[in-house]
Amino acid sequence: MFVKSYFANGSNLNPSCNLLDEADNCTGGGSVVNETVKVALVGCGAVSQLYYTPALQELEKNELLQVKALFDPNPDSVAQLNQSFPAATTIKNLAEISTNNIDLAIIASPPRFHAEQTIKLLKSGISVLCEKPMADTVAEAEAMIEAASESSGILAIGLFRRFFPATQTIHQILSRNMLGEVTSFYFSEGGYFQWPVQSPAYFQKSSAGGGVLLDIGVHLLDLTIWWMGEPVEVIYEDDAMGGIDVNCRIQCKFERGFTGEVRLSRDCDLPNRYVIRGTKGWLCWDVNEADKIQMGVEGSRFAINVQLHEIDTQNLFPKLGQPSFNFEQSFTSQICNVVAAMRGEETLIVPGEEGIRSLRLIESCYRHRNLMSMPWFSEAELTRAQQLSSGG
Repeated sequence: MFVKSYFANGSNLNPSCNLLDEADNCTGGGSVVNETVKVALVGCGAVSQLYYTPALQELEKNELLQVKALFDPNPDSVAQLNQSFPAATTIKNLAEISTNNIDLAIIASPPRFHAEQTIKLLKSGISVLCEKPMADTVAEAEAMIEAASESSGILAIGLFRRFFPATQTIHQILSRNMLGEVTSFYFSEGGYFQWPVQSPAYFQKSSAGGGVLLDIGVHLLDLTIWWMGEPVEVIYEDDAMGGIDVNCRIQCKFERGFTGEVRLSRDCDLPNRYVIRGTKGWLCWDVNEADKIQMGVEGSRFAINVQLHEIDTQNLFPKLGQPSFNFEQSFTSQICNVVAAMRGEETLIVPGEEGIRSLRLIESCYRHRNLMSMPWFSEAELTRAQQLSSGG
């Protein structure tokens, strides 16, 4: 029902590209027209099992696409997904994807493989939806974008929070100055690490590329840049002492003069809330609440807790329609958008040019990092921590 309504309503997400105010950067394909899109899932680990599997099953039921191939070096992971997609072929290397008439490859492998796999597939004319972060480095991401520009396929990045009705509404509120001039923000996200990783490589700097900033931070900073623009000044600190960051803090200043703070953690329960304050009021968004926001008006003793709905356009006067997308539907809608872009029916909401923006900020943070204050260290421990932090 969700997929049918998505396309029946003229592809509900068409307006969200306008929210970017950068529609010229959105790209459409047109390589697949009114055909069932044949999909290869590259990487069959946790993100594929927990997120992509239910979304792809829903889209298969509606004959929008069919999962035709699975690839992962871990045979147990492939076997688990094969239960959900029994018609899919297990392939042993990426080269086999091009021989299976694949239209779209979803790259859900560890980030260190994203660039190489994406570029190979784009050069074969296959469209790619690449999970976040799009790459370990800006240089790799730029190479991916260049490959997409020379390919008949398209490149989309899996920053699916942009498909949340809540984040789109916040973008509208801020772009229309409904809070007045923004004065500050505080975004926090994190808690005790519980993601079902299958390898210690996730925590090794040589293979992971980064820690909580590169993992959770890529979502948070993507929204920050989308809503606020890119900061002009950044102070970054984390607790990495030769390994990856588990906790970090970013202080940002923006061209319009306001400041913001970001906190991320993998071992401490944070509020998991984004708070934005303006001269006319404030708003709050709880992480992953795809269809809810809270708002208050400056000087009022009351606030509103908003459950978002579509607008019923069939009435003379404004009226609430059906409830807006929830978390699962928002995740599914990013795949719908990629398929529609491949058909030339929609603009692509998160092309590579958008995905690289948060990665540039992350790379700059790591390049100018400071050791986070840890007042419980003795003088000798602090000296050693600083040595380890600087690579000594």
